Amino acid sequence: MFADLDESLRQLLVQRGSLDPAEIDVSFDKPTREWAAGLSRPTISLYLFDIRENLDLRNPVPWTVRSGPNNTAIKSRPEVRLDLTYRVTAFANAVADEHRLLSQVLVTLLQHPVFPPELQQGEAAGQEIVTAAAQPSGIIQSPADYWSVVDNDIKPAIDYKLTVHMDLRQETSVGLARSAALKVGEKKDSNGHAAIGVEEVRHDIGGTVRSQGAPDQGLPGAKVALAERGEETVTDAQGRYRFRRLLAGSYTLVITAPGLETRLVSIQVPGGDFDAEV
Repeated sequence: MFADLDESLRQLLVQRGSLDPAEIDVSFDKPTREWAAGLSRPTISLYLFDIRENLDLRNPVPWTVRSGPNNTAIKSRPEVRLDLTYRVTAFANAVADEHRLLSQVLVTLLQHPVFPPELQQGEAAGQEIVTAAAQPSGIIQSPADYWSVVDNDIKPAIDYKLTVHMDLRQETSVGLARSAALKVGEKKDSNGHAAIGVEEVRHDIGGTVRSQGAPDQGLPGAKVALAERGEETVTDAQGRYRFRRLLAGSYTLVITAPGLETRLVSIQVPGGDFDAEV
């Protein structure tokens, strides 16, 4: 995605900022002294120097769940919002030319508080990218710190932040946990007298067994025993297992698989997650 954002920024400066690519270069390289000495014409430097999650926009739900095939659920991680900060600097033979270029770029960036969708490239396309130019960030306390790290003389610069979405592309299939309420209400016996009603709740649970180090791949053929009830089942081709009609309470899963150590997993029924790794 980052390379696509770089190209999107290049298109913004060229198409909306009227920078002539035949006369002015746009570079994303680290602006070191050696790099600057090799420039042959005026250059706008956009150096990506800080990447961090935007905690204010973090989704409070760690997983979203949708129905899957064969009575399973598909868990997926929500998108992460990232703040990407570029340091924008102009390089030219004359200071006046640098200032002219830098002010021209700043006007362009300020004119687009939301990055134009039609200029977004590749994986960056289709997002609502909020931007901020020349705003206090608190990332760099002193300009001298930045320029000493990149080994160059202090120059005027603009911090330009883009808030983007990153799809983690992380999905996993899990068994659905269901509750079945078995209720018997008031009824008549053979003599016509009222009998005492009974209400009982039992739960069907399901999960997926995976090998450690392979969180996206189920482990087929593993034995899963329910210690408290003496029941045993075997995971299917996707590593899924199920137990039916459990009363609420604490249970212990005993998981064994060829070549792997036996794993004991404590679960609480009803509960939210019955997956396990061995």
